[in-house]
Amino acid sequence: MADRFEFVLDVVESLVIAQAAGGDIRQYPLRIGTVPADPVRYVRVAAQVYRGLEERRLTVQGELHPSVEKAFGLLAKPRVSVAVTGVDGLGADIAVLALTDGRQAVGITQEPRTDDLLFSLFDDEDLVEVVTGVLPPARAATTGAHTVRQEAPRAVSAMTARRRAEAAEDEEETDAFGTIEVSGRVRPGRPEPRSARPSRGGAEVLERVLAEPRLGGGHVIVTGWGRRGERRAASPLSWLDTADGRYLVKTTEGESGDLSADYLPAGRSDVARAVRQAVSAVY
Repeated sequence: MADRFEFVLDVVESLVIAQAAGGDIRQYPLRIGTVPADPVRYVRVAAQVYRGLEERRLTVQGELHPSVEKAFGLLAKPRVSVAVTGVDGLGADIAVLALTDGRQAVGITQEPRTDDLLFSLFDDEDLVEVVTGVLPPARAATTGAHTVRQEAPRAVSAMTARRRAEAAEDEEETDAFGTIEVSGRVRPGRPEPRSARPSRGGAEVLERVLAEPRLGGGHVIVTGWGRRGERRAASPLSWLDTADGRYLVKTTEGESGDLSADYLPAGRSDVARAVRQAVSAVY
């Protein structure tokens, strides 16, 4: 069984350990600063860092605790990386990075007020559950599944673009969706779950829901690396929390540049399923 271990580091401690262990802590969506470029100052900072680590038993006689070393090793050579970024219902930032080598995984959560980093080592089999748990609890939306489409912008001259911009500024009332087309999706032959049935009003209901204040949302970005180092990216995945409940938003781009976004009512199990599919796609 893979190791389970937790520890907290501040940004400077993380930078010093990363430089010693060879892992790259400057990864999205973590907010990471810098250490002194001057060698003399850096040695002083590093000495102070290692004294603090020794007091917390994260180092022994200058050697990193094996679990700390393992966590930073995963930063250097992961098989899969999952970045979760957004805001919760209280407006606090969500910034979590999870990485796995196929056996051992580490989750790094940045505290929004102090920027401290909580490192959690866990088994690779728990990756989907851990990532799903990052999102604040929310019920699935009740308006059913809908698709939002937006045509690719056509190339115009600079003068035309300027005139259009000026005209847009003069308008007192604009359509919140512009050229976006919203349409309900119907799949015959398979009844939708009760929570996902389209309510009356269809597309108009979705427009009304999206016009109301948002209660949080964000993005889940899944990336993988093959055995030869080739990079693989899963399709974009976002979530949106509204007064009506949670939507998963899956965005695709057509060959002509047209954008299509599927708004799918999603409870916890739906989020877990989408994350699992994204992770499987990059392995």
